[in-house]
Amino acid sequence: MSKLQTVIRHEYLTIVRQPSFWILMTAIPVLIGAVIALSFFGNQSSVARIEELSKDLKNVSIIDDSGLINKKVVEASGLTLSPTDQTATLREQVQHNEKEALIVFPSNLASARTYQVYLSTNDLTRSSTVTALGENILKTSLFLPLGSAEIIALAQNGASATLTVYEDGKETGGINEYIAPGLFVVLFYIIFAFSISYMLTSVSEEKENRSMEMVLTYVKPRTLIIGKLLAVSLVTLTQIMFFALLALIALLVLRQTGNAIGLPLGIDISKIVFDPMTIFFGAAFLIVGFLMYAGFMTATAAAAPSTKEANSFSSIFFIGAFIPFYFITAIATDPENPIVNFLTYFPITSPVVNLIRNTVDNLGPLQSWISLIVMIGFMLLSILIAVRAFKLGALEFNQTIKLSKLFKR
Repeated sequence: MSKLQTVIRHEYLTIVRQPSFWILMTAIPVLIGAVIALSFFGNQSSVARIEELSKDLKNVSIIDDSGLINKKVVEASGLTLSPTDQTATLREQVQHNEKEALIVFPSNLASARTYQVYLSTNDLTRSSTVTALGENILKTSLFLPLGSAEIIALAQNGASATLTVYEDGKETGGINEYIAPGLFVVLFYIIFAFSISYMLTSVSEEKENRSMEMVLTYVKPRTLIIGKLLAVSLVTLTQIMFFALLALIALLVLRQTGNAIGLPLGIDISKIVFDPMTIFFGAAFLIVGFLMYAGFMTATAAAAPSTKEANSFSSIFFIGAFIPFYFITAIATDPENPIVNFLTYFPITSPVVNLIRNTVDNLGPLQSWISLIVMIGFMLLSILIAVRAFKLGALEFNQTIKLSKLFKR
């Protein structure tokens, strides 16, 4: 047991003590935060610039040949309607920079749905401002007969729907039921992106620099592989806790600053459903799937003669993890489809497919247990193959281990 603890401690500290590990861990949320901040402040600056320019748009002429533009709306903008016979003259004035802009609403506006804007400058911000001005005048003129400003705003922007879903005569959480199990799908890909490759790199480098021989004189192959798997599992747990802490801090900061968090698709944090069985199977599929992929990656690294070849062989597992998204509609809506059933039990696609089906609740209790048992079987098989490949890999450094040798006594 002490040797196993030594392996776990060594592998875990080797990874988390690398500056690149924490740089990558920190860089991703910082980069995302920077993009959001730049986008926010950039938009704020643009909005302020447009508002500033719109106050100065007094030297703009408007011509209405359509009969749809309301004179009062134009005057409320601080402008006046010009006679239609002055179109050519006003265009020349814009051309010679005597006027800032000219907006012409043609007679066929209703059918063509286009109007013309003439500008005296190539300034993109001013272009956006004048175009927005024309759009606002047109919409307000069309909606003005509806009555109050509230009704006009409703007609222009629509209204949001509050969704209530019933199933078998009982009210359900709707999409809020999918959030908790859906997080396991996200966590799986976080683990897959950050942690699975550690097993591949660790084993292939030990084989390539021939330190594997020395390691095997100290511990048994099974102890070493299990120790590496547990160490990578701890690394994954560290990453999840790190990102969860950052998410919690971000949420607290947003609440302290009074910013409302608008979530899409009617998601309400206060109404998220936490079903014990769904969460259990989500966690089980996540853990077993991770260990199965890690076992296969370890076997690949041990069987290949070099890191380069190991990376080439491992591509099949990366492809397998993303194949389910080509069949996402069928997986979510047609659980009886033969392809869906095949992907549910096929080793390299089963973790993601089962996590998705668990999220949309079309797996069923019996099939969930069957799928989990099958995945556990493949997980144990992958670890067994990894142990065997690791042992043989210590003896064969210059060639790929043949499959026939892996299963020989």
